[in-house]
Amino acid sequence: MKKIILLFIALASVFTLAACGETVENNGETIDFGDIYVPSSSIRVWMDDENGEYMAAVIEEFNKVYPNIVVEFQHMGSVGARELLKTFGPSGNGADIFQFPHDQLAQAVLEDLVLPLPNSLKTSLEGRSAQLGLDIATLSYDETNGSFDPTSPNAVESLFAVPLSLESVGLFYNKDLVATPATTMEALLAAGATWNAALTSDATDDPTRTNAQAGYFYLGTTSHWADSYFMQPFYSAFGFTPFGPNLDDASAVGFVNTVAALNFFKDELRPIVTNGGATDSASGAANFEAGNIPYVIGGPWNHEAFLKAGINYGVAPMPTINGQNMRTFAGAMMTAVYKYSDKSEDAIKFVEFLTTDIAMELMYEYKTKLPALENELLATIPGVSEDELLLAMAEQLKTSVPMPTIPQVTYYWGPGETMIKDVWNNDVAAATAVATAEASYRVRSGLANQ
Repeated sequence: MKKIILLFIALASVFTLAACGETVENNGETIDFGDIYVPSSSIRVWMDDENGEYMAAVIEEFNKVYPNIVVEFQHMGSVGARELLKTFGPSGNGADIFQFPHDQLAQAVLEDLVLPLPNSLKTSLEGRSAQLGLDIATLSYDETNGSFDPTSPNAVESLFAVPLSLESVGLFYNKDLVATPATTMEALLAAGATWNAALTSDATDDPTRTNAQAGYFYLGTTSHWADSYFMQPFYSAFGFTPFGPNLDDASAVGFVNTVAALNFFKDELRPIVTNGGATDSASGAANFEAGNIPYVIGGPWNHEAFLKAGINYGVAPMPTINGQNMRTFAGAMMTAVYKYSDKSEDAIKFVEFLTTDIAMELMYEYKTKLPALENELLATIPGVSEDELLLAMAEQLKTSVPMPTIPQVTYYWGPGETMIKDVWNNDVAAATAVATAEASYRVRSGLANQ
């Protein structure tokens, strides 16, 4: 028994020395264990990659740089990852790194889930990562007071996540029905009136049926006409973005500034896109996919269905209104480090690696997403410079604004939708509708007395 104990101690001494790269002597022969025993770390990553091929390729490349960090990948839908981390994180069964969409960032910070990333990482990404993505991922936060007000006493501006891909909406057009996409909304709506009145090409029993009567309106939306995310380009042409000029002032949601846009919706847009029908009375996505309409407002999430349907289409920047750009919301897919990870240093290395050229190449190759890189760097990603659809989105993003990420944005969408429906569907006066929306937002966000 005594010999066994001594042998165990001897072996333990050997591996302790080897872990430090030391050497030991064995019967006069010197043995170097430095290249034999190397300590390793393990990190768990939650990413939205159902078949795992993209992450397998990323991990293989990551381990060429960091061979001693074992990466355990688990497929996790990006929308639900944050909620699951709230449950599993404290138990130690959560992730060290997790992915989520841009509009969940502030809420994740409030829930104490996100580790602020080193300033050195933010500095290294400046001039490389798309500025829109960095703007969305950067917040001023006062942890003591739970405030995102930059003037709060203990506010610190930090990069809380790395943006991997960018997205926005654009003007999809059927190349078999439109030779050159419209550059102004005025021209598009004028052509729409002619199209709507023309007889449909459908073979039906009624040879007098028009496109409008068939529900084939010239311009559609892949959502509905009361979706404030999709309507932001229209709002912007009339000078409105929610939450003030920097999109971060919770007390200034600004519905009062939408009156001109709402009147445009009712008087100019509604007759052409629904012929006076309700905001959700026409299915733009289905009609465009079937080749029945020339235009639809959509996003990169629509490509798969449209390509599968065999539609010969392109994507153009949103047209101007009264000479003003239609500035869409820019969104980003984020990856962050769990605040209480006990492997945070290695986790930071992994999220930083996700922004490298090779990782961005793999994301495009496997996921066909627009890498969150400055435009001049996109050309370095093989295939992107020939990808007409992604380049069109990159062009649209040049005039986009970062989607608000303050927690109160949660309370913007509902009142905003009701406001448009009141005006569009029920002919409520715009001034009345905005007052109702303002009051509703303030009650929901706890600002009713401010």
